[in-house]
Amino acid sequence: MTIPYQPQPGPAASPGRLTFSSLFGFSLGMIGDRIFRDAPALLLLIFMTDYLAVPPALAGAAVFVPKLLIMFVDPIVGTVSDRLNTRWGGRVPLMFVGALIASISVVGFFHVPHLPNAVGQAAYMSLIVFAGFSGYSLFTVPYLTMSAEIADGQEERRRIMSWRVVFMAIGLTCSAFAGAFVQAVGGGLRGYGLMGWTYGGLCLVSMMATVVAAGRSKHPHTAQAALSLPAQFRMVAGNAAYLRLLLVCFAQKLGEGVGYGSFAYFCIYVVKQPLSGIGLVVLASMVGQVASQPIWLWASRRWSAPALYTVGVLGWCINLLLWLAMAGRSQLWLIPLGLEAGAAAGGFLMVTLAMLSQILAADSARTGVNREGVYSGVWCATEKLAFAGGALVVGVVLALFGFSESSNGAHAVQTPLAIIGIAFTYCGINMIIYLASILTVWRSARDAPGLGSPAAEALGAA
Repeated sequence: MTIPYQPQPGPAASPGRLTFSSLFGFSLGMIGDRIFRDAPALLLLIFMTDYLAVPPALAGAAVFVPKLLIMFVDPIVGTVSDRLNTRWGGRVPLMFVGALIASISVVGFFHVPHLPNAVGQAAYMSLIVFAGFSGYSLFTVPYLTMSAEIADGQEERRRIMSWRVVFMAIGLTCSAFAGAFVQAVGGGLRGYGLMGWTYGGLCLVSMMATVVAAGRSKHPHTAQAALSLPAQFRMVAGNAAYLRLLLVCFAQKLGEGVGYGSFAYFCIYVVKQPLSGIGLVVLASMVGQVASQPIWLWASRRWSAPALYTVGVLGWCINLLLWLAMAGRSQLWLIPLGLEAGAAAGGFLMVTLAMLSQILAADSARTGVNREGVYSGVWCATEKLAFAGGALVVGVVLALFGFSESSNGAHAVQTPLAIIGIAFTYCGINMIIYLASILTVWRSARDAPGLGSPAAEALGAA
């Protein structure tokens, strides 16, 4: 028996309206969150294929397999964070340990020991990816959960998510300039190594700032009894609204993973743009994402959630098509392209995150039990699996189209078929996945009361 979605007020406990300093500190961790996730997503595959001579399919598998195992780590972290009760609360100690592990792992991604063959290189990468993303789980699962816990009502949850989207954009921009940073410090393995140290430090500072802010917050948290993994999945399977949104999340993050994994290849081999161009377009995207938030918030009070999501995704798909016209263009053309992409992404990301926060709060209010950590754990596991699946898709498709790996950064000359494969991966597969997510959102609107009404209701607007 499934539980129908019914918009509910937040939990009775009221921590009060968050101050500017609390919002700033709590949201700052999104910078480290995005750096850890996005900088390796943009560069790790091409680092392995063009610097370590790892075949693309093997490189994709080296990233995907350990993240598949993380599916079981995230729910466990969610349960532990629900039941843990210390002087610092149940979430903050896990976030502290996770921030340390994740930050150190960023360094490890780009400091690969000398190993005799590609299989050894791939095995090392799998181990460091598993360790790093286990730490990332310790940070992100409690972090996602606390977004619902520290908010005082629906409007405040929407406000928190809007702030998180802004800092998410800043973190994404930092990640996008990772390639330009490598080039600026001389390139090669040394350049990647220096980038790893620098970006690992940025992760540590931003994540620890959020750990401090979370420790100071007066959020309601009561330790709960542990649930076994089968019990967790049965509980999640009984929440129909959550399951529908989880499908949207999977499609969205799979598209992101394909886009991130293929973007560097697309720039270098298809449109002949330098890696520094990635930083420029994402900087423009950040501006578009931040500047568009007031517009999306205004529209959320007038349009349905599926309509807002559809507009954002269609805008994103148009952007993918426009990229095909960027071959040989001045980098100045990338600025309006980035602005449009950021505005589109800012819409569907805000809608998705706000709906998740509202569903978590509604479940807590309906059941009287604090299980947000379990839901957040499953959500984070789904995100990581889908995102890693994107890297596997890129590696397999490039291998099928005959992409040739190389070493020491000497980009191999690719056949016309390989070039077509890169363009098809970044534009075609990416677009198909995002368009499929629209169908899931509209199906949710038909099946779940509230999601088809004006987004002000679904997002908790006044």
